[in-house]
Amino acid sequence: MSKPLQGLLDSCRTYLDLPVERLRTFDPGHYTDEDFYALEVEHIWKKEWINVGHASELPNPGDYFSIELIGEPIMIVRGKDMELRALSTVCRHRYMLVAKDKEAGNKSLFVCPYHHWTYDTEGQLVRAMYMESNKDFDQEKICLPQFRLEVWNDLIWVNLDDDAAPFAPRVEALDDLFSVYAPGDTWEMTNPYDKIWPGNWKNFCENNMEGYHHMGLHKDTLETYSPTRLTTGITWGENWTRYQVPYDMDTEMAKSLVEQTNWTPGDMRQNQPALDILMIHPANAFVIYPGGAGFYSLWPTAVDEVRYRSGSVRPKGEDMERFDPEGEDYDSMRALDEDGESMPYIAKGVRSAKAAPGKLCWMEEPILRWMQWISNKVLDGKVARS
Repeated sequence: MSKPLQGLLDSCRTYLDLPVERLRTFDPGHYTDEDFYALEVEHIWKKEWINVGHASELPNPGDYFSIELIGEPIMIVRGKDMELRALSTVCRHRYMLVAKDKEAGNKSLFVCPYHHWTYDTEGQLVRAMYMESNKDFDQEKICLPQFRLEVWNDLIWVNLDDDAAPFAPRVEALDDLFSVYAPGDTWEMTNPYDKIWPGNWKNFCENNMEGYHHMGLHKDTLETYSPTRLTTGITWGENWTRYQVPYDMDTEMAKSLVEQTNWTPGDMRQNQPALDILMIHPANAFVIYPGGAGFYSLWPTAVDEVRYRSGSVRPKGEDMERFDPEGEDYDSMRALDEDGESMPYIAKGVRSAKAAPGKLCWMEEPILRWMQWISNKVLDGKVARS
């Protein structure tokens, strides 16, 4: 094991019992070191459940979308039997992909562009021309491999580990709250967002875990109705964190948003209008708010690059006039771009020779709980113990 990696693992141990009144960031190397990133990939990303979308994206047989998750090309497909599957897109002939990354649509058959081997929506090979002379070829035994998939409150979860424990039991405490993501067929997926941003996945994840930055990064968007100073309700469990940023009902923006949704106490499991922000580790973010619920999925594509895929679940056919102080339509994706556009500057900062761990505000306590979870994962790895 390299000396720098050993130093980063030793540093991780100091976070396991770090008291909340001594909050600090990870060391700069935790965001930049290739060996530490390799540990994260092996002991976190290849073993944990990742939210990749919402079932409402795929309402009909043959609906699908494709992603590349930690180097694995995958497509999420609604089969003729209405089941969702996470199928490998690697043809069983000569390794060509039968669907490209970020492809989406509706198909009854998936045809490999190389030699036209053809698969149905369950992954079964249904046609391969001129294969009669191969005595070992048995079409009925050839299928696109599947990855583990669970649908929990209509959210689609994938795990690259065939032996992973089921997902739902680990988040049982959140089941009632997350029922807002499964409101039935009167709601639909809106505001699809799928971008690649430069930066380490942990910097992006930390950003999703605190409302402290609303007054800075989102001063013209989120801060106008859900201001930093109102952050409250920080709670956490073994695999998740949660906090709320209530709406400031003295502002015109907050009043407008609540009026447009006809929100009343109890709607969306809320006693007051708020951004209710949850993180299910390692990096699955969710925001519940009057009139909707958003999912914000991210995963690394490299030590310094992130895939960010998100959407919102809202009533079908809603016609909400977005209020903005400058007279423009308000769009929740503006805030996502504000986050994404800022991350490259943090990526530069952590690589500075003068970079050092910073002290954190009490509003950032969820980051500590998540850092402790990460530290436990990498320290439990075989490489970490060697």
